Amino acid sequence: MRDPDGSLVSRAKKGDKDAFGKLVKQYYEMVYGLALGVCREREAARDIAQEAFFKAFRQLEHFEGRSKFKTWLYRIAMNTAIDFVRRKKPVVSMDQGKDEYDEIPLEAGIADENPNPRDLASQSELRERIDRAIEKLSPEHRAILVLREWQQLSYEDIAETLEIESGTVMSRLFYARKKLGEILRHEDEGIFGALSDERI
Repeated sequence: MRDPDGSLVSRAKKGDKDAFGKLVKQYYEMVYGLALGVCREREAARDIAQEAFFKAFRQLEHFEGRSKFKTWLYRIAMNTAIDFVRRKKPVVSMDQGKDEYDEIPLEAGIADENPNPRDLASQSELRERIDRAIEKLSPEHRAILVLREWQQLSYEDIAETLEIESGTVMSRLFYARKKLGEILRHEDEGIFGALSDERI
């Protein structure tokens, strides 16, 4: 297996800070995006990204190249993000900013090329519903959804990142999507139930 980052990693392991700086520059958006998808907070995602790169720098001498550097870094970032969410109090924010996660493609296929105001309002409402639903998932389910839906990793790359079999990736992803759907349906039932109560 040839790692495209092998040369930079080799130089960084020898103490070349410029080489590691190039790795940070190359993968910062990827790490930040993964952190944001899991923790759902921009400021926290920046802290997680910084911590992940710090951990990678400290552990670089132990990186043996059995996986690609990118995969190894994904694993560190994902574990750092999951640890952050587990440490955080389980409070679900219901008023996230509407533009916080515009790039998360979990609602792909909704927008047309020239949406009208009604379409935009519907998309914004759906995005908020999805954000609330994702916050109710476990950190592990958030992470696997982000890796597949947002980062668009292959099943093989996700399996390597999580150190599990591809079949396990498929089953976890299926369960995460199913759970997300159940949360959204439950929310719909609550909305319709409230409307019915108001009519009585």
